[in-house]
Amino acid sequence: MLLAAHSIAPPVVPSEARLQQREGRRYRRTTGGWVLVACLLVLSGAGVAHAESRFELDAPFNVGLDRSYVFYSPSRIRRVGDAEPSHLVFEAQVAPNLFLPQLHIGHATPTLGEYIISAVVTPNIRLRMLAQESSPVIPPSFMPKLTLQVAHLWKPTLDEAGQPRRFALSLVNLVVGHYSNGQAGCFYENQEEAEHGCATVSGRLPLNETSGDFSTNFIRLEAQGRVVGHIDMARRSAWTLGASAFIERNSSLAFGGITSEMREVYGDGHLGFGLMLERMWFEHRFRVEGNLGGPFGETPRQRWTLNVEAAILPRWAAGFGAFARYVRGQDALNILFLQPVSLVQFGLIFELGPGLRARTSPTGDPLGAT
Repeated sequence: MLLAAHSIAPPVVPSEARLQQREGRRYRRTTGGWVLVACLLVLSGAGVAHAESRFELDAPFNVGLDRSYVFYSPSRIRRVGDAEPSHLVFEAQVAPNLFLPQLHIGHATPTLGEYIISAVVTPNIRLRMLAQESSPVIPPSFMPKLTLQVAHLWKPTLDEAGQPRRFALSLVNLVVGHYSNGQAGCFYENQEEAEHGCATVSGRLPLNETSGDFSTNFIRLEAQGRVVGHIDMARRSAWTLGASAFIERNSSLAFGGITSEMREVYGDGHLGFGLMLERMWFEHRFRVEGNLGGPFGETPRQRWTLNVEAAILPRWAAGFGAFARYVRGQDALNILFLQPVSLVQFGLIFELGPGLRARTSPTGDPLGAT
């Protein structure tokens, strides 16, 4: 309304004194706003300081992080530069989550904090071996990252006997990472290496998918929520429904950042959404999830990728399980991102760490991982 009023009124040139008064009022309003924010932060910090807190060193909270896979696909893999599409010997993702001491604040249950703050280092590597002569491992993906996670566990809903029947958790991940394939070749197929690099030749599609350099840094914001219901402590069983969303931005800052020619084709970043349903029965887990994601800011426009996965993780397998997955959209292996794929995959999955466990008492039986 103020902007509209100023646009209609005739132009007036204010005096220097009035300009100083206006700047003074604006400064006081801005300063007052920051003072209010600072007061709120101090008050919230005081509340957290008074809450009981502890560091978890042995059994960290492990939810919403990367998993390790090894799998096979009967679908063929295509690369520009190969005579024909190739069969796959195997593909793997090795993603150990290395936890720093984890801060638990308050009590959602006797053994879990109401707020859990984590810093996790993940030296993620994704590789693929093709069924060609000498069974080559084509340029792998190196994806090390640091994840800062803040999780909030809502107080459980109890039944008449004081047993938990339902609870919810929400978490936010801030991820800073690097993504590259360790290659030094030119980015485009038509470019040739010269004394001053590949920029001497103007690049054009297709990409050099055999030895082309792929490298970017990124920052990613993730939000996840889960509701665990129909909890049966005697059978250690429950249902879990989850949803997630993320946005990721590529960066040219620091060593290994994205180049302008790669940004034009790969895009400014990615965003996506996901849903998950899991049934836990006597601590055996059966999970179905789907994810849809794609790039933004790229030329030419690229397709989005649909990923649907079903997994079974028996209690006696101590973290190992079996899974089947269908992927339709972009190839996920670094510089192959322009290749359209329709892949069926199946193999082994492994989730490091004990996962989230809720207990009725500090020495009670665990509800199990969620």
